[in-house]
Amino acid sequence: MPQGRLRNESGISKMEGVRRALQELGHDASPRAILKYVKKEFGIRMSLNTISNYKSTLKSAGESAVVRQPGSTAGVRTSGGFSAEEIKAVKELSDRIGGDKVRQLVGVLAK
Repeated sequence: MPQGRLRNESGISKMEGVRRALQELGHDASPRAILKYVKKEFGIRMSLNTISNYKSTLKSAGESAVVRQPGSTAGVRTSGGFSAEEIKAVKELSDRIGGDKVRQLVGVLAK
């Protein structure tokens, strides 16, 4: 990735990569563990200093900064009857465990 780019090919920013790594690995994850995660999952190369700075920024903003998205539309219902918050929760679960497992879970819960 050329130096100075803030996003990888899939559009994930470095900050978002760290945010997702912290969601997956926990808030006590080391910068080295985060480095490995963002490289493997998103193809993002970062320095340990950058990761430490982003982690500190997220921590100082409070835990809600790790899960908050700018321009939140929480509570707004889509035409399908789902709120943006509900859709986001399912998307996060799908990102974490995979779409096939989410479908299996829905099948079990629908019975």
